[in-house]
Amino acid sequence: MIFTNPLQAVEPIRNISAQAQRILVLSHVNPDGDAIGSMLATVHVLRELGKDVIALASSPPIDYCAVLPGFTDLQVYRSGSSLPECDLIWMVDVAHLSRAGLIYDEHEAFLRSKSLIIVDHHATNDGGGAVSVIQPQAASCAEVLFDLFTALAWPVSPAAATCLYLGILTDTQGFQIPSVVPATFRRAAALLEAGAEKQRVVDAVFFSIPPSTLRLTGMAMSQLQHEDGIFWTVVSQEMLRAAQADESATDDTVSRLQRVAGMRACVLFRERPDGTVKISLRSVPGVDVAAVAQRWGGGGHRQAAGATLQMSLEAAVAEVLPVLRQAVQGNL
Repeated sequence: MIFTNPLQAVEPIRNISAQAQRILVLSHVNPDGDAIGSMLATVHVLRELGKDVIALASSPPIDYCAVLPGFTDLQVYRSGSSLPECDLIWMVDVAHLSRAGLIYDEHEAFLRSKSLIIVDHHATNDGGGAVSVIQPQAASCAEVLFDLFTALAWPVSPAAATCLYLGILTDTQGFQIPSVVPATFRRAAALLEAGAEKQRVVDAVFFSIPPSTLRLTGMAMSQLQHEDGIFWTVVSQEMLRAAQADESATDDTVSRLQRVAGMRACVLFRERPDGTVKISLRSVPGVDVAAVAQRWGGGGHRQAAGATLQMSLEAAVAEVLPVLRQAVQGNL
């Protein structure tokens, strides 16, 4: 059952939660700040209710998430591992079960056997939970969670508020993206009033960039190409090794690509260790890159989306750019 208004989801969620004592919290593969912040906030809130809660990331989180309260309790899944027993699965910031990556690939039957709550803000979410709370207009999943916890009258501690604040701050790129509205600022203000550690989060996100990230960004930008408002570049495994950077370092490259003057759409092609290619797409309003990502089974938002392609870097560039041109020209 899908709800876009958290108030309408109160009773179903209360009923499911009341029947569960051990809860497993999951999110998407390659978790960003919104995913980890939303996961840990959910852990804090549910523990305040007396629940036994485990947060399991599909892959290692971005470094700055280490500043969050409860980060040391976060477990990272390893291929071949079993999943902890639970009565209920709570998924955040994820459009589909399959976005749980290896956890889904290796434990699909387990995931489908449990009661499932999904809280998300992706337009491509088709609601796979027993209860799905989805607000595509929200700039971050953390905002949807804040509205839901408020509707449920579940306490948001300073620790939970800090986690939600990081989710909002990072998914809005510091309150800069078009989907930021007055309500976004009101939620952020409410979290500060609840005790969120703003400066600790800001310092971790914006003033702790590793030198290896800047080396990688420099390499990627030296290969920047563009035509008719489309900007793109690539990051290979060889470049990552040379910069001594991990894959999360490419977020800085994507962030800078979308700030180039005249950009209507941009894409970063990142070679992964298994030989596949991850594309990260961004655009201005009016250009739907979620539709582009869906060509290869990906998804996301109209102005920020991604997908994984089973091909080489060169082949991915040759295949994606024509589709992106169609999107920019309004023909997709």
